[in-house]
Amino acid sequence: MSLLPQSWRSSSAGLSSRPAASFTSPPSRDRAVSRVIAAIARREREVRDMMWLLLTLVWVLAPHALVLPSWVSATVVALIVWRAWITWRGHRLPHRLLPIALTCVAGIAVWLQYRTIFGKDAGVAFVVILLGLKLLEMRARRDIFVVIFLCLFVMLTALFESQSMAMAAVLMVGLWMLVTALVSVQFVSREPRWRVKASMAARLVLYALPLMAALFVFFPRVEGPLWGMPSDAYAAKTGLSETMSPGSFGRLSESREIAFRARFTGRTPVPAERYWRGPVLGVFDGRAWTPLTSSLMPLRVRRASASTNASRNIVIDPASAVDYSVTLEPSNRPWLFALDILPERPTSSAFAARVRPDLQVVADSLIHDRVLYTARSYTRYRVGGDESRARMQDWLELPPGFNPRTHALAAQMQAEAGRSEAGLAGSIERTNEEARHNRALIDRAIAMIRTQGFVYTLDPPPLGRDSVDEFLFDSKRGYCEHYASAFVVLMRALDIPARVVTGYQGGEINPVDGYLEVRQRDAHAWAEVWLTGEGWMRVDPTAAVAPDRIERGTAEALADAQGFAGFKVFGGQGSWLADLLQKTRFNWDAVGNAWNQWVLAYNTDRQSSLLSGLGIEKIDWQVLTIALIITFGALLAGIGALTVFRRVRPDPMVMLYDKACATLARAARSKDAATHASERHASEGPRAYLARIRERLPEPLRARADATIALYEQLRCARHDAGGGATLRARFAASVAALRS
Repeated sequence: MSLLPQSWRSSSAGLSSRPAASFTSPPSRDRAVSRVIAAIARREREVRDMMWLLLTLVWVLAPHALVLPSWVSATVVALIVWRAWITWRGHRLPHRLLPIALTCVAGIAVWLQYRTIFGKDAGVAFVVILLGLKLLEMRARRDIFVVIFLCLFVMLTALFESQSMAMAAVLMVGLWMLVTALVSVQFVSREPRWRVKASMAARLVLYALPLMAALFVFFPRVEGPLWGMPSDAYAAKTGLSETMSPGSFGRLSESREIAFRARFTGRTPVPAERYWRGPVLGVFDGRAWTPLTSSLMPLRVRRASASTNASRNIVIDPASAVDYSVTLEPSNRPWLFALDILPERPTSSAFAARVRPDLQVVADSLIHDRVLYTARSYTRYRVGGDESRARMQDWLELPPGFNPRTHALAAQMQAEAGRSEAGLAGSIERTNEEARHNRALIDRAIAMIRTQGFVYTLDPPPLGRDSVDEFLFDSKRGYCEHYASAFVVLMRALDIPARVVTGYQGGEINPVDGYLEVRQRDAHAWAEVWLTGEGWMRVDPTAAVAPDRIERGTAEALADAQGFAGFKVFGGQGSWLADLLQKTRFNWDAVGNAWNQWVLAYNTDRQSSLLSGLGIEKIDWQVLTIALIITFGALLAGIGALTVFRRVRPDPMVMLYDKACATLARAARSKDAATHASERHASEGPRAYLARIRERLPEPLRARADATIALYEQLRCARHDAGGGATLRARFAASVAALRS
């Protein structure tokens, strides 16, 4: 079936079969041959154009293959192959009722998959299938345009899943391919070369880039989802959750996805100080940890240099302040990540934040988009030192009937600690004695983890009902969540208030742009214990068994602990190839961060800052509209000047012909230098000009002039294919060179 309508093919055949230099009808045999040749040419063009359109369709739909159900991708591929087979073999398109029936079946299948045909995921899947079905009814020029415009819409839906630079590059290539197909459809009678059409499409795309940039800069920022259905506007994101169970962090350790980036102002904390606080968990059901729902009390902060006041909850050392800004990736969760202790709420124009009594920082709404906030944290502090033990009962709860061996171990440690410290009783105050006693128990628990054969591994064995017992006494192999969970359970069994803190630890400084990159694989869990008179203190049991995890990160710790070949690339750290790959990665990450900061995070604040630099102080829709109109007018005027006043390149063959005529004129004028009768007239044809001056040419030059003019006539008037035309041009250039010599 043809890509072009029947009316186009009829008119095209009539124009292409008509001789260029004559209006008389050729004999019937010549007309039949001309029709056959024209039909073959049309057939070749139809196949070529349709295959290009199908290739463009494959390129446009490729990004969706990673997110759509496999049956949707398989269906669209089958429809594309079917249409390619119809075009290649020249078969007729199926009956009009078949695409309608398949559309109904596709709608039912989408509903069974998503239980709706509306919304982001279901809508994209249905549109993709409809695009494939449209290929089976392309019978008119309008259908070609519908397919191309549907492809443009499907390209837009790819941005729902990813807005990275790589996706932008893929979509720009797809846009050029679609514009090339659109340009090709416009030619009916005479078709230029494919290279000419591709360059025309590339120029059109380049002309549109300044207009696109103007819209991006001046168009008012729209806060909210790109898709308009609130129920599924935001897909779930990889990252931390409000629950922690054995194996939950191990899955994140394999992800190199960026969680957030931080840029420090002034002092940069060392790796051991980079604990980024996230959800705090306090309820244990024997298997998983969840947050403790208690009444939220306002925080009160004082400086370390101030006088002691028992009503204060947090004491901070001003010298340990760290100022920084965080660019947080969308997580569809409300929590923010702060370095260590953040007593005061961070500042951002995108949300309002608050600090809970457990020092977790949360926003007043879910983080759907990339956001930027600034904060000041302190690495030396004391939290909750003046709280009473009675208020710590919630952090001592354990489910009954679980982990009996851990409880027995706690009783044994209590008995041993009581005998060894019995002589100290009465020699110090009760508060200090209790704190010293509990600190000794904490040290013994850490020493047990350090010395009794525990292994830090990403692939621990599965645990059963009494997960803490099996980890501490049987497997002794685990990841950070195993150590944090077991340690907190042991502390509570020892009657020491404790809780699990999740977040991220470490990060890598990018030397190109100076940002600290914290990835999902840096997710970490540690413990906090409460000591009477001292308050909450951080204890990281993972550091006891894998100190490299804290100093150098997850990858190096696992590589040293288990010799993972996947973490030691090309000879390990320090080899020239590894250094080259690392530098390349740093540069790519820096470019990606710039893309995120200035393109994806271009919000109202950044727009106001940019326009203020251009002298536009008042930012509202009227001002932006006027600025957009002025910018568009200037850009359109510039593009129009480039297209209208563009210098026309002369034909190389015409330039050679002019040189040949000038040579002949000089040779004929040598006999009569006083006259200019040998010059070629503007309306004079090649053969007429040669006949007029031939008698005045030198005898050896006449034969060469005859051959040169004959070649030029054949080049301009005779029909020839691409290969024959190239040969004639080469022969004509050589003849002109010989004539001039």
